[in-house]
Amino acid sequence: MRVLILADTEYTNDPRIIRQAASLQNNSFSVVVLCLKMKGENDVGEIQGITYQRFYDSRIHDIKAATYHQHICDSIFAQFEFDCVHCHNESMLNIAVMLKKRKPVPIIYDSHELFHAWPLNVSSKSFSIRIKSIVIRRWAIRREKHNSRYIDYCITVCDSLADNLWKYFKLRERPLVVRNIPQFTEIKSKPNILREYFNITEQTKILVFIGIHIYPKTLNLEQVIDEVKNRENLALVFITTFNEGKSAIENYAVSVGADNVYFHEAIPPGQIPNYLSSADVGLVPTWNKKDLSYWYALDNKLFEYMIAEIPVLATQQPEYTNIVDQYCIGVCVNPDIKGSYAEGFNQITRNYSLYHENIVKSKQILNWENEEKKFLYFYQNLNFNA
Repeated sequence: MRVLILADTEYTNDPRIIRQAASLQNNSFSVVVLCLKMKGENDVGEIQGITYQRFYDSRIHDIKAATYHQHICDSIFAQFEFDCVHCHNESMLNIAVMLKKRKPVPIIYDSHELFHAWPLNVSSKSFSIRIKSIVIRRWAIRREKHNSRYIDYCITVCDSLADNLWKYFKLRERPLVVRNIPQFTEIKSKPNILREYFNITEQTKILVFIGIHIYPKTLNLEQVIDEVKNRENLALVFITTFNEGKSAIENYAVSVGADNVYFHEAIPPGQIPNYLSSADVGLVPTWNKKDLSYWYALDNKLFEYMIAEIPVLATQQPEYTNIVDQYCIGVCVNPDIKGSYAEGFNQITRNYSLYHENIVKSKQILNWENEEKKFLYFYQNLNFNA
């Protein structure tokens, strides 16, 4: 069977889509991956044995560029044969629906978050730009809801999102949950990459946060900085893309005089385990009750810390507590209580051996190799005549 995968990212930095594509191709499915064009990058590449094509540019995210979506649809239809379309996130769903109207194939919608409940992160202080952004977002939300009637199957990353999407889209079946867990990686020895890069002493514990993007006043990072700033023998390291979001958080750290906060540029997915294992504790600080996409999230970084064998300091949200408490791999805190991040970090350091031992055991269960079984079973039993 021929699977057309539509990614709304540059693909090479999206481990979830890479793993899915490799799993399909390694199990007798024919896979075509189309993704976002990147300046200075070749239009055709290969990763994990999968050939991908940079097929469209950033206009796929512009709701005013409706004709561009149609152009992409026409180009895909003319160049590729496919038996189903596996689309990732809202803009790709719109193109998938256009394709389905021309060729009646099943649409698999892979929703990584709740698009209809995602916060609007606008850095501009311009009132007119913010209003325009709100209007555009609401239009895109309506488009996703309209297109949902064409979804044949839905996949998402955790149970909370699956329950919400099932009701919101009025799907015939509950979405399949395929958690975004990395492949099992053995950590033979603890490296010192971050410690050496930032010249952090051996006595200093490293609290690390990894995220391709960070935003001010959204992920609760400011409170974390406030609680750990200039604490003796503690360093907070952010691994993220150097953009406006990073600048805003860095400026905040400077404004409050936090001299123990460091920033490292984003790293390739294959290097993540080594970098993270050179830290001591992994941070998942999202405490955002008003935005359900965050509140119900099961963040990739939680599993990335686990695979790297460092305990997790997370917040008391449904999906985080379900993993962290069930497997006893760290501490979940309530940030409404002042000082909770600092106290949670202290609790982890006091019981570090226990958490580390549990992490080594839990990663034998929580890994892509086990999640892959559900994903492949779904595809092997897929009704391509849906």
